[in-house]
Amino acid sequence: MASTSETGHAVNFNNFNTLITRCTGYTTRYNPTNTLIKVPALQTVYTAAGTALQHIVQKTPAWDNAINNRQQLFADMEKLATRIINAYDSTEVVTDEQVKDAMVTLRKIRGARKNKKILNPGPDDPKQISVSQQSYANQVIHFGELVGKISAEPTYAPNETELQQANLVIFLDSLNTANQTVATAQQPYLDSITERTTAFYAAKTGLVDLALEVKKYVKSVSSITPAEYKQISGLKFRRPTKK
Repeated sequence: MASTSETGHAVNFNNFNTLITRCTGYTTRYNPTNTLIKVPALQTVYTAAGTALQHIVQKTPAWDNAINNRQQLFADMEKLATRIINAYDSTEVVTDEQVKDAMVTLRKIRGARKNKKILNPGPDDPKQISVSQQSYANQVIHFGELVGKISAEPTYAPNETELQQANLVIFLDSLNTANQTVATAQQPYLDSITERTTAFYAAKTGLVDLALEVKKYVKSVSSITPAEYKQISGLKFRRPTKK
Protein backbone atom coordinates (compact mmCIF):
# COMPACT_ATOMS: atom_id res chain seq x y z
CA MET A 1 0.00 0.00 0.00
CA ALA A 2 1.30 3.43 -0.91
CA SER A 3 2.22 5.69 1.98
CA THR A 4 0.38 8.95 2.61
CA SER A 5 3.49 10.76 1.39
CA GLU A 6 3.64 8.81 -1.86
CA THR A 7 -0.08 9.38 -2.42
CA GLY A 8 0.45 13.11 -1.90
CA HIS A 9 3.11 13.26 -4.61
CA ALA A 10 0.77 11.49 -7.03
CA VAL A 11 -2.09 13.88 -6.23
CA ASN A 12 0.15 16.87 -6.88
CA PHE A 13 1.31 15.35 -10.14
CA ASN A 14 -2.16 14.48 -11.42
CA ASN A 15 -3.63 17.82 -10.38
CA PHE A 16 -0.82 19.65 -12.14
CA ASN A 17 -1.73 17.88 -15.36
CA THR A 18 -5.35 18.96 -14.90
CA LEU A 19 -4.18 22.51 -14.22
CA ILE A 20 -2.25 22.61 -17.51
CA THR A 21 -5.29 21.29 -19.37
CA ARG A 22 -7.50 23.99 -17.88
CA CYS A 23 -4.99 26.75 -18.67
CA THR A 24 -4.76 25.53 -22.25
CA GLY A 25 -8.54 25.66 -22.40
CA TYR A 26 -8.52 29.34 -21.52
CA THR A 27 -6.74 29.83 -24.89
CA THR A 28 -5.34 33.35 -25.45
CA ARG A 29 -6.90 34.65 -22.26
CA TYR A 30 -4.21 32.76 -20.36
CA ASN A 31 -1.24 34.97 -21.19
CA PRO A 32 1.00 35.55 -18.13
CA THR A 33 4.11 37.69 -18.30
CA ASN A 34 5.83 35.32 -15.89
CA THR A 35 7.62 32.93 -18.24
CA LEU A 36 7.74 30.23 -15.57
CA ILE A 37 3.97 29.76 -15.69
CA LYS A 38 3.44 29.92 -19.43
CA VAL A 39 1.92 26.66 -20.69
CA PRO A 40 5.08 25.33 -22.43
CA ALA A 41 7.10 25.93 -19.26
CA LEU A 42 4.47 24.17 -17.16
CA GLN A 43 4.53 21.22 -19.53
CA THR A 44 8.31 21.01 -19.16
CA VAL A 45 7.98 20.93 -15.37
CA TYR A 46 5.27 18.28 -15.62
CA THR A 47 7.52 16.10 -17.78
CA ALA A 48 10.43 16.49 -15.36
CA ALA A 49 8.19 15.59 -12.42
CA GLY A 50 6.97 12.48 -14.22
CA THR A 51 10.54 11.45 -14.96
CA ALA A 52 11.45 11.92 -11.30
CA LEU A 53 8.56 9.73 -10.19
CA GLN A 54 9.55 7.07 -12.68
CA HIS A 55 13.12 7.06 -11.43
CA ILE A 56 11.87 6.40 -7.90
CA VAL A 57 9.77 3.52 -9.18
CA GLN A 58 12.89 2.08 -10.82
CA LYS A 59 15.19 2.52 -7.83
CA THR A 60 12.82 1.53 -5.01
CA PRO A 61 12.67 -2.28 -5.53
CA ALA A 62 16.44 -2.77 -5.08
CA TRP A 63 16.34 -0.50 -2.01
CA ASP A 64 13.30 -2.24 -0.49
CA ASN A 65 14.68 -5.72 -1.11
CA ALA A 66 18.04 -4.83 0.40
CA ILE A 67 16.38 -3.28 3.46
CA ASN A 68 13.95 -6.17 3.99
CA ASN A 69 16.62 -8.83 3.58
CA ARG A 70 18.90 -7.04 6.02
CA GLN A 71 16.18 -6.59 8.62
CA GLN A 72 15.45 -10.31 8.59
CA LEU A 73 19.11 -11.27 8.75
CA PHE A 74 19.80 -8.94 11.66
CA ALA A 75 16.72 -10.18 13.52
CA ASP A 76 18.17 -13.68 13.14
CA MET A 77 21.52 -12.34 14.33
CA GLU A 78 20.09 -11.19 17.66
CA LYS A 79 18.51 -14.60 18.28
CA LEU A 80 21.72 -16.32 17.26
CA ALA A 81 23.73 -14.12 19.63
CA THR A 82 21.53 -15.24 22.53
CA ARG A 83 22.06 -18.88 21.60
CA ILE A 84 25.81 -18.28 21.41
CA ILE A 85 25.80 -16.93 24.98
CA ASN A 86 23.88 -19.97 26.22
CA ALA A 87 26.23 -22.36 24.45
CA TYR A 88 29.21 -20.42 25.77
CA ASP A 89 27.80 -20.48 29.31
CA SER A 90 27.29 -24.24 29.12
CA THR A 91 30.89 -24.86 28.08
CA GLU A 92 32.57 -26.63 30.98
CA VAL A 93 35.62 -24.44 31.62
CA VAL A 94 34.09 -21.06 30.79
CA THR A 95 33.99 -18.91 33.92
CA ASP A 96 31.20 -16.68 35.17
CA GLU A 97 33.40 -13.65 34.46
CA GLN A 98 33.81 -14.71 30.83
CA VAL A 99 30.05 -15.09 30.49
CA LYS A 100 29.45 -11.68 32.08
CA ASP A 101 31.91 -10.14 29.64
CA ALA A 102 30.11 -11.77 26.70
CA MET A 103 26.78 -10.56 28.07
CA VAL A 104 28.03 -6.97 27.90
CA THR A 105 28.47 -7.42 24.17
CA LEU A 106 25.04 -9.04 23.84
CA ARG A 107 23.47 -6.04 25.56
CA LYS A 108 25.20 -3.77 23.04
CA ILE A 109 23.64 -5.78 20.22
CA ARG A 110 20.19 -5.61 21.77
CA GLY A 111 20.53 -1.92 22.61
CA ALA A 112 21.37 -1.06 19.01
CA ARG A 113 18.08 -2.62 17.91
CA LYS A 114 15.75 -0.82 20.33
CA ASN A 115 15.10 2.29 18.25
CA LYS A 116 12.57 1.14 15.63
CA LYS A 117 12.60 4.53 13.89
CA ILE A 118 16.32 4.19 13.27
CA LEU A 119 16.09 0.59 12.11
CA ASN A 120 13.09 1.37 9.90
CA PRO A 121 13.73 4.89 8.61
CA GLY A 122 11.11 6.75 6.62
CA PRO A 123 11.64 6.26 2.89
CA ASP A 124 11.97 10.03 2.31
CA ASP A 125 14.27 10.78 5.24
CA PRO A 126 17.94 10.75 4.16
CA LYS A 127 19.11 11.74 7.65
CA GLN A 128 17.39 8.82 9.34
CA ILE A 129 18.59 6.49 6.57
CA SER A 130 22.15 7.55 7.34
CA VAL A 131 21.67 7.03 11.08
CA SER A 132 20.14 3.63 10.37
CA GLN A 133 23.20 2.63 8.35
CA GLN A 134 25.45 3.51 11.27
CA SER A 135 23.24 1.55 13.69
CA TYR A 136 23.50 -1.58 11.58
CA ALA A 137 27.23 -1.09 11.16
CA ASN A 138 27.57 -0.94 14.95
CA GLN A 139 25.64 -4.19 15.31
CA VAL A 140 28.08 -5.91 12.96
CA ILE A 141 30.96 -4.64 15.10
CA HIS A 142 29.31 -5.91 18.29
CA PHE A 143 28.52 -9.31 16.79
CA GLY A 144 32.11 -9.54 15.57
CA GLU A 145 33.28 -8.80 19.13
CA LEU A 146 31.08 -11.61 20.44
CA VAL A 147 32.41 -14.08 17.88
CA GLY A 148 35.94 -13.01 18.77
CA LYS A 149 35.36 -13.60 22.48
CA ILE A 150 33.95 -17.10 22.16
CA SER A 151 36.56 -18.01 19.52
CA ALA A 152 39.29 -17.16 22.01
CA GLU A 153 38.09 -20.02 24.22
CA PRO A 154 39.51 -23.26 22.73
CA THR A 155 37.03 -25.45 24.61
CA TYR A 156 34.03 -23.75 22.97
CA ALA A 157 33.04 -26.44 20.46
CA PRO A 158 29.26 -26.96 20.33
CA ASN A 159 27.79 -29.79 18.29
CA GLU A 160 25.21 -27.45 16.71
CA THR A 161 26.76 -26.49 13.37
CA GLU A 162 25.27 -22.99 13.24
CA LEU A 163 26.94 -22.18 16.58
CA GLN A 164 30.37 -23.41 15.59
CA GLN A 165 33.12 -20.83 15.12
CA ALA A 166 33.62 -21.35 11.38
CA ASN A 167 29.92 -20.92 10.63
CA LEU A 168 29.67 -17.88 12.89
CA VAL A 169 32.43 -16.24 10.84
CA ILE A 170 30.44 -17.05 7.68
CA PHE A 171 27.33 -15.52 9.25
CA LEU A 172 29.32 -12.43 10.23
CA ASP A 173 30.41 -12.10 6.60
CA SER A 174 26.75 -12.30 5.52
CA LEU A 175 25.93 -9.38 7.83
CA ASN A 176 28.66 -7.30 6.23
CA THR A 177 27.41 -8.27 2.78
CA ALA A 178 23.84 -7.26 3.70
CA ASN A 179 25.06 -3.86 4.86
CA GLN A 180 27.06 -3.37 1.68
CA THR A 181 24.07 -4.34 -0.48
CA VAL A 182 21.98 -1.68 1.24
CA ALA A 183 24.74 0.89 0.83
CA THR A 184 24.99 0.08 -2.89
CA ALA A 185 21.25 0.57 -3.38
CA GLN A 186 21.09 3.61 -1.11
CA GLN A 187 22.71 6.33 -3.22
CA PRO A 188 20.68 5.79 -6.41
CA TYR A 189 17.53 5.74 -4.28
CA LEU A 190 18.46 8.93 -2.43
CA ASP A 191 19.39 10.60 -5.72
CA SER A 192 15.91 9.84 -7.04
CA ILE A 193 14.36 11.32 -3.88
CA THR A 194 16.41 14.49 -4.38
CA GLU A 195 15.33 14.66 -8.01
CA ARG A 196 11.66 14.42 -7.01
CA THR A 197 12.03 16.98 -4.23
CA THR A 198 13.54 19.45 -6.68
CA ALA A 199 10.93 18.85 -9.39
CA PHE A 200 7.97 19.07 -7.03
CA TYR A 201 8.98 21.30 -4.15
CA ALA A 202 11.82 23.64 -5.10
CA ALA A 203 11.03 27.23 -4.14
CA LYS A 204 9.55 29.20 -7.06
CA THR A 205 10.47 26.63 -9.73
CA GLY A 206 8.92 23.47 -8.27
CA LEU A 207 5.58 22.05 -9.39
CA VAL A 208 3.71 23.08 -6.23
CA ASP A 209 4.87 26.71 -6.13
CA LEU A 210 4.21 27.11 -9.84
CA ALA A 211 0.71 25.72 -9.47
CA LEU A 212 -0.06 28.26 -6.77
CA GLU A 213 1.28 31.06 -8.96
CA VAL A 214 -0.94 29.92 -11.81
CA LYS A 215 -3.98 30.09 -9.54
CA LYS A 216 -3.13 33.64 -8.50
CA TYR A 217 -2.64 34.73 -12.09
CA VAL A 218 -5.88 33.16 -13.34
CA LYS A 219 -7.80 34.81 -10.53
CA SER A 220 -6.46 38.18 -11.72
CA VAL A 221 -7.68 37.81 -15.32
CA SER A 222 -11.04 39.54 -15.75
CA SER A 223 -11.91 37.67 -18.95
CA ILE A 224 -11.69 34.33 -17.12
CA THR A 225 -15.02 33.94 -15.36
CA PRO A 226 -15.42 32.88 -11.71
CA ALA A 227 -16.96 29.64 -12.94
CA GLU A 228 -13.87 28.97 -15.05
CA TYR A 229 -11.59 29.84 -12.16
CA LYS A 230 -13.40 27.26 -10.04
CA GLN A 231 -12.12 24.65 -12.50
CA ILE A 232 -8.69 25.07 -10.93
CA SER A 233 -9.32 26.62 -7.52
CA GLY A 234 -10.25 23.25 -6.02
CA LEU A 235 -7.12 21.50 -7.23
CA LYS A 236 -4.96 20.70 -4.21
CA PHE A 237 -1.19 21.15 -4.15
CA ARG A 238 0.54 20.35 -0.90
CA ARG A 239 4.04 19.89 0.41
CA PRO A 240 4.87 16.75 2.41
CA THR A 241 4.24 17.16 6.12
CA LYS A 242 7.48 17.53 8.07
CA LYS A 243 7.80 15.03 10.91
